[in-house]
Amino acid sequence: MKKRLALLILVIAVLPVHAQLLWRISGGNCYKSSYLFGTIHLETGEFIDSVAGLSDAISSVDAIYGEVVRDELASKNAISKVLKESFAPADSTIDKLLTREEYVMVDSVVRHYMMGLIGLDKLSRLKPIALALQLEVLQMAQYFPDFQSAASNGIDIAVQNRGAELGKYVGGFETIDVQMSIIYGSSLKDQARELVEMCAGDKEFGEYNRRLCELYHNQDLSGLESLVLDEKMGMGADGMERLSYARNRKWMERIERTLPVQSMLIVVGAAHLVGKDGLIELLRSRGYVVEPVTAL
Repeated sequence: MKKRLALLILVIAVLPVHAQLLWRISGGNCYKSSYLFGTIHLETGEFIDSVAGLSDAISSVDAIYGEVVRDELASKNAISKVLKESFAPADSTIDKLLTREEYVMVDSVVRHYMMGLIGLDKLSRLKPIALALQLEVLQMAQYFPDFQSAASNGIDIAVQNRGAELGKYVGGFETIDVQMSIIYGSSLKDQARELVEMCAGDKEFGEYNRRLCELYHNQDLSGLESLVLDEKMGMGADGMERLSYARNRKWMERIERTLPVQSMLIVVGAAHLVGKDGLIELLRSRGYVVEPVTAL
């Protein structure tokens, strides 16, 4: 079963209640109104001005919190850590993890996305999950043609940058090390199985990603929820627990400490907003009022 990763997950002037990426947090012990915004990490900073109320939310809060703070994400140390984690031990390269038939099939998909210039033989040192992520980025690039990198013009860091320019405190919920342990934490055998499933269903997953991007650009969080929770094509229950829910519960410790003393804009992947242990429901279960924003 393919587990979609945190790539999660163009302008509508007036949105129905169920179609919303920006949410206001109030009530409970809030110091003043705070906000919650869901992203797809391949979206660019230009999208900020397409979301009703987002620019005003950035201006009104005391602090911006992302999954990882911008200074760490853009550091040479972070790049080094990602590169180091992306490569498998010499005795566990992709060619040793796949059968001959699987290797040929994955190689054909790699060559398709690399326009025939690079084959799997040049990438076999990558861990299967690292290769799967690269293929998914290439698959989705057509929907985000202006994206360069998360640290340069990705929307998550763009929101943090805009807040910093306004003198806001900028923080993160977790470190690069934590993210790497979550993304690369499964066994190489499981990673290989998911890479094979992804490549075998390339057309279906291509349609999945097309639909994912369409729903995000339409700011349809309800549609995104149905898609990412899908057991066959989406993250499913196990994927949501590992990649979203467990992290949400940890992040809530920081959120609950902050809301009484500082207003905040929480900027995280859209998949973190949805589901039974999504941030919207976790906040509501603790007595906060969480409602969609169409304008401030």
